[in-house]
Amino acid sequence: MQVIDRSIKVLARQYPETFIKLVLGKDTGWEYQTLENPEINIPEKRLDFVYEIEQNDNKYLLHLEFQLRHEKEVPARIFKYSAYLTESYRLPVIPVVIYLEKRNYRRLPDAYIVEVNNKVVSCFTYQVIKLWEYEQDIAGGKLKELAPLLVLLKDNRDMALLEHTRKLILEEKDIKRRADSLSVAISVAERYFDREVLLNIFREEFKMLLKESSFVQEWYNEGLQKGLRDGMEKGLAEGLERGLEKGLEKGLAKGRIEALRDSILDVLEERFGVLRSGIGKKLEEIDDSAALKSLFKMSLKVNSLEEFEKILGQV
Repeated sequence: MQVIDRSIKVLARQYPETFIKLVLGKDTGWEYQTLENPEINIPEKRLDFVYEIEQNDNKYLLHLEFQLRHEKEVPARIFKYSAYLTESYRLPVIPVVIYLEKRNYRRLPDAYIVEVNNKVVSCFTYQVIKLWEYEQDIAGGKLKELAPLLVLLKDNRDMALLEHTRKLILEEKDIKRRADSLSVAISVAERYFDREVLLNIFREEFKMLLKESSFVQEWYNEGLQKGLRDGMEKGLAEGLERGLEKGLEKGLAKGRIEALRDSILDVLEERFGVLRSGIGKKLEEIDDSAALKSLFKMSLKVNSLEEFEKILGQV
């Protein structure tokens, strides 16, 4: 989830108008500013994304939480975050959960409910957005700023989808935004496509990505940057392409590890229902792809969630 989480935050920072429109409709009368690294201090938590929005002298906090999949603790978490945000910033909060990857949910909760003796004694509601319900608007260009996420929203993922995603992104006039959106598209698509496919589709954009995308720069360590500089001494074009390919390889390798973690969680969720958060946290501590592949095989064979947790504890 970390790659997806980092990717979606890039888009939220680049296109606040689009996300505000997604949540609040077509009204364009909102003024806004992004709250950088919003924290809530009771206890301290780092939130996904928060805008301060204003209309007719009324101010609100628009809090977006991005979920690749539903987790059992989401309703309670949104309830607590909203309370903490209200306390920290003294502004009313509009809480929204945006689900990113298309799944066949029977129902997604939109409230944190406390019941006593089958009677509801407290109910906190929040807005739920299933991003795949906006797939036609994104693919058709109405919300083209979200094009890097198209691969998450489709049942059938193929080369044509990647080409269409690339075409929509290239319509962006601002080179910096275009570069970051291309980087996000590559990072997200790595969940479903091999590295060679992505390198082939986006090869023409390599030079721009390396020069303009702040997102791509996060894929490099000091040794890789030195290798790029050495390559540039032999020729700028050759060095740029070699450097970006190495950067992509490093970034995509991280993405493959996260995809393995997500695949394990998907299998366990499908077989045993909503998972306890501790399993995901334990998987995030494992960076060895061989170990994760072994755990994936075990997730298909175990007879219970408890049996898998026992195996996980031995890794």
